[in-house]
Amino acid sequence: MKITISLCLAAVLMLGGGEGGDAKKEIDGVKGTWVLSDLTYNGKDHGQNKFNVVFKGDEATVEGNDRVKIQYARLTLKFDPSTTPKMLDLTVTDGSQQGAVVEGIYELKGNELRICAKVIGKERPTEFQSPAGSNVVLLVLKRE
Repeated sequence: MKITISLCLAAVLMLGGGEGGDAKKEIDGVKGTWVLSDLTYNGKDHGQNKFNVVFKGDEATVEGNDRVKIQYARLTLKFDPSTTPKMLDLTVTDGSQQGAVVEGIYELKGNELRICAKVIGKERPTEFQSPAGSNVVLLVLKRE
């Protein structure tokens, strides 16, 4: 369970470069340090697993939680802001889950970034929800 939650968190944290100028705007929009505000996995609150995500270009690094960092130390993201909801693909580039690709959706509003991703399986979520038994993680990050 702890490993699965860590995987969900790490996958959601990877932000990478998509195609075109809109993806570049999204990358620029998340630049900097973000603090975990809320985390839900399989319908349960896991917000006590505090960590930060630092976005730099199309890479993200996890700080402040060794359990998450061991699995998802570094991520890359590919944004697709042309869809509704906006899509992202996260690829783990450093950590025990290296090579894993997680499909998700995201929403950036001001100083809040919401990411929802299917941690196990390849069915991209279509809503910002994490129902019981779904293997979906919902992260809410706040700009530091």
